Amino acid sequence: MIHPTLQSRGNADTSVVLLTGADRLSLDSVAFSLADSYASVCAISYDVRPNDEADAGLSIVRRVSRPVGQGVGVGDVEIFDLSDCCLSCSVKHDAGGTLASLRGQARVFLVGLPVGLEATPVARYLEDMMRLDSWGDGMGVAAVVNAVGLDEFEERFFDDDRLCVYGTGDEDGVFDERSTGAVVSRLIREATHVLELPVVGRGCLSRHVDADGECACRDIIRAVARRGAVVVEDAHEADLCDIAGLYEVESSVGA
Repeated sequence: MIHPTLQSRGNADTSVVLLTGADRLSLDSVAFSLADSYASVCAISYDVRPNDEADAGLSIVRRVSRPVGQGVGVGDVEIFDLSDCCLSCSVKHDAGGTLASLRGQARVFLVGLPVGLEATPVARYLEDMMRLDSWGDGMGVAAVVNAVGLDEFEERFFDDDRLCVYGTGDEDGVFDERSTGAVVSRLIREATHVLELPVVGRGCLSRHVDADGECACRDIIRAVARRGAVVVEDAHEADLCDIAGLYEVESSVGA
């Protein structure tokens, strides 16, 4: 499935999947599960760190894990200062350069964005670069995946306080001026695929259930998600190859 705001790349040989989330634990869990589901994947992840010496007060951490054998191998880590007008611009520009340098090393690139960062501007920028530069031949943004942890989902969804994108509090935290609830809803709304992580802790604030005895937060997620979005109730059952739309290509090659 292609992001509704983008033009389909059709039979792209290499797919880029963007991963978003409103909390680091859910992002990391889904990223690991998706990477483990497909051998020929290169995982690129972005995070932020406070840096008092940087002009913007932030540094960006990029991790690249290349495919090795049947699993994703340990890769490179680079830390650089936020240099563009905002976090979104810094990440999308770096992602374009990183994808260009890694071209041909994987069938799927799984790009994990920083906590709270929306994927739509990143996807549009990457699609434009793929059309304009030769490194993008045969590549396309295949999907925007949102990782949603059902543990404490209700608290986050109705939280009017600033989103914490790094750390745990005022002393070591990095905060987004948008409210946590607004970010959670926007990330769900823009996604082509919403992957839910089952409850493993105390669950929701009210521990409410719907008529079927299931966590009612699933109903909230489906109500917020855009029409046509794929909602998977157990993220660990999701297949990256399927999300990237490569099954038809691979089956025809092997025929």
